[in-house]
Amino acid sequence: MSNSIRLASEQDLLQLVAIDALSNAHAWQLSQFQAALQSANTKIYVFENKNKVLGFIVWQTVLDETELHLIATLPEYRQQGIGSQLLNTMFQAAAQQQVVRILLEVRQSNLVAQTFYQRHGFTVCGIRKRYYEGLEDALLMEKLC
Repeated sequence: MSNSIRLASEQDLLQLVAIDALSNAHAWQLSQFQAALQSANTKIYVFENKNKVLGFIVWQTVLDETELHLIATLPEYRQQGIGSQLLNTMFQAAAQQQVVRILLEVRQSNLVAQTFYQRHGFTVCGIRKRYYEGLEDALLMEKLC
């Protein structure tokens, strides 16, 4: 495979919406991706192969903290290291910006995602009660840089 990771562009947005819809029960709308793409503090990177986006990551950095908003891979390409490569892209950017902490939230029931984040150095640092639809708790996770 001839893979690359690059900053997302307007031309990628429909693919991002489609991937997120397959990965996220409460997927972002096109307008949310457009706003993220236009934000000075938010970065969207895509993992592509032969002009096909296979995964993406969205994060926001404010001062010395970064928050991971979304990371997703097409279902048929999961478990192939794409998510890890995208996280490493965020880690490299955080290091360049002298970020001291990266935060994220994950559904308490999403054990696969929690394990993935733990493998990459994240630890649970809090809980947001009934964060998802007023029903399910969110675990707050952080990685100190």
